Amino acid sequence: MSGEVTTIAAGVVNSWLPLAPILTPLGLGLLALAPLRRPLQVGVLLGGMALTLLFACLLLAATGDGTVLVSALGGWSAPFGIVMAADRLAAYMSVLGAVSGLFAAWFMVTEQDRVRERHHAFALLLLLMTGVQLSFLTGDLFNLFVAFEVMLVASYALAVLGSGREQLREGFRYIVMNLTASALLVLACGLTYGVLGTLNFAHLAQRSAELGPNTTVTAVSVLLLIVFAAKGALFPLGFWLPGTYPALPTASGTFFAAVLTKVGVYALLRVFTTVFPQDPALPQSLLLGLGAVTMLYGALGAVSQREWRRILSFTVVGSVGYLAFGLGIGTPEALRATVAYLAVSVLVTLALFLIAGVAERASGTRNVKARGFLEFMPLLAACFLLCALTVAGLPPSGGFIAKFALVRAGLAQAAAQGSPLIVVAVVSALLSSLITLYALLSVWRGFFWGKHPREEPVRRVPLAQRLPAYLASALVAGLSLGAGPLLAFSGTVARELGEPGRYIRGVLGTAPVVIPPPPTGDDVQKKDGPKEEKK
Repeated sequence: MSGEVTTIAAGVVNSWLPLAPILTPLGLGLLALAPLRRPLQVGVLLGGMALTLLFACLLLAATGDGTVLVSALGGWSAPFGIVMAADRLAAYMSVLGAVSGLFAAWFMVTEQDRVRERHHAFALLLLLMTGVQLSFLTGDLFNLFVAFEVMLVASYALAVLGSGREQLREGFRYIVMNLTASALLVLACGLTYGVLGTLNFAHLAQRSAELGPNTTVTAVSVLLLIVFAAKGALFPLGFWLPGTYPALPTASGTFFAAVLTKVGVYALLRVFTTVFPQDPALPQSLLLGLGAVTMLYGALGAVSQREWRRILSFTVVGSVGYLAFGLGIGTPEALRATVAYLAVSVLVTLALFLIAGVAERASGTRNVKARGFLEFMPLLAACFLLCALTVAGLPPSGGFIAKFALVRAGLAQAAAQGSPLIVVAVVSALLSSLITLYALLSVWRGFFWGKHPREEPVRRVPLAQRLPAYLASALVAGLSLGAGPLLAFSGTVARELGEPGRYIRGVLGTAPVVIPPPPTGDDVQKKDGPKEEKK
């Protein structure tokens, strides 16, 4: 490209929509820092989350025909400027993140924790949402690092807000692990730029396609895999998660559990399907191995615990293992099942953590051995049973449909390749589901079944605090009723991921990207004019 850089490349659909889910929580989060009365603070929080969800839904609708929407900041087109880019996958993740944020904000308002509210818990949750949305919608690798830092600075503050001993201990572990991962991501960004000369996702995909299979690019992609595996809490890099999430207040822990690990999974999906799809053998083998171990680790960890959110935190780890398993298979059918299971994992985790918050408030203890609450809270018991069946993958739940599709894709690929690693991963997936079912039925038997001890009081939980758990469970029920459309949509997303050229053209345009040569001494002399001779 000679001369001035054009502001909008040919064939690029420039739109404000990819910026809207980012700027909305950012602006209202900054507003929430102002010393407003509590009703106004509540309005800012809930209004910010609702508007973010609205813009995310508009973004999903706008990308429904396969269009890639781009917001070029400052009018500078990719790869020279900073761009936000939204295809179907990014918009889908934006909606899931916004739904989780709205429910978490609703529960945070009902908790009425005035101490944390005085220390800007509402603003921090909105800023955390900003980082999450930026992670899903950014168009280049370095701004993904920036998004992680925005997200993690807010999460650091939420993790230690309250200054309890358990919070500080687990928050310190969380901070150290994520700072290490962030340092590795900066290193990976530098190496990527050194090898390929760009950090824009579409331009990276174009450059890596031109190079073809390359050992240096594969090494860089494996480093990125390690970083995103740590963010997504794959074993053994997810050792921090089961202790951190239970130490948080319920609302913050709910949002962390439902969304933050999925940011790492999204990054893995984007990098290994769009950016570096040329030499998939080593990354896929690593993802299969890590996924198989993570599934079993999550299931066995859930069995070993006796507290509500510790059990559920291990099920979060196990669900990430299933997502890595699907990515490791890498076929279109497996990617379709993985995209569908993303919605299952986010929504069922959201519902279970909200149910746990209500159960802990009603019993006055974190322990699941309270007994007899079926008599007092039958609707909550029904919601928990539905979610337990979904996590374990039993019919007719949405979890069964997604897990069945994952296992079927694994068996088909194992038959085609004769890979023992895929067979091991399939066995791990089936065994983990059985162990998880046993762990969650133990929770049902311990908390809801039996006769409640008369000497133990049942604390009243307001309807406003129970309602988010009921509605989130209704969304989980909707996964089984809407399984057909969800799988059809997931299949479309999987096909788009298998065609990186569509994303490249949507972001870079149809004209080839030409980098102008650096100026020479002659160019500088022509620009400055002839120098006067010394007398």
